[in-house]
Amino acid sequence: METTQLNWAVIGCGVIANEMAQGLAKMSRTLYSVANRTHEKAVQFAQVYNVRRVYDAIDEVFTDLDVDIIYITTPHNTHYKYMKKALENGKHIFVEKSITLNSRELAEMISLAKERGLLIGEATSLLFRGVVFSFVSVFTAPCCVCQEKSEPFAKKKN
Repeated sequence: METTQLNWAVIGCGVIANEMAQGLAKMSRTLYSVANRTHEKAVQFAQVYNVRRVYDAIDEVFTDLDVDIIYITTPHNTHYKYMKKALENGKHIFVEKSITLNSRELAEMISLAKERGLLIGEATSLLFRGVVFSFVSVFTAPCCVCQEKSEPFAKKKN
C-alpha cells in the first residue's frame, strides 16, 4: 500500500511547533513550511528542523499550492481567523487546543470544512490526563460488593 506524503505547514514557532517538528524528525520526515509573526524566528526554526520554506508573511501559507495541511499552534484568540483562511483556501487543518474560543466559532468552521470537503483536527490527548485514568479504573476495577470486573459501558441487565 502506497502512502502519500502530505506537505505540512506550521503557523507559530513555540514549544508545540518544536514538538511537532521533533516528532516528524523521529519518523524521518520534515515540515514543508513555517510561518510566524516574527520572520526571524521562522528562519531560525527552519534552520533547526530543515524546513524547506519560510514565509515573509503569515498569510502566504494559505495560498501556497504545495501546502496540504496547516498546523495552527498560535494563541487561542488567533485560531478562528487562521482556520477560516486555511479552509477558504482548501487546506486541511490541525489546531492546537482549544480549537476555538466558543462553540459558535467551531460550528462555523465545521460547516465550512464539510462544505469544502476538508478535515479539521484538534491536537489534544486524553490518554495522559488523570481524570481518564480515574474514569477507566472505575470501570475496570472489581466491584467492591461482588468482586466481579465491571464491563465498561455495558448495558444494565434487568
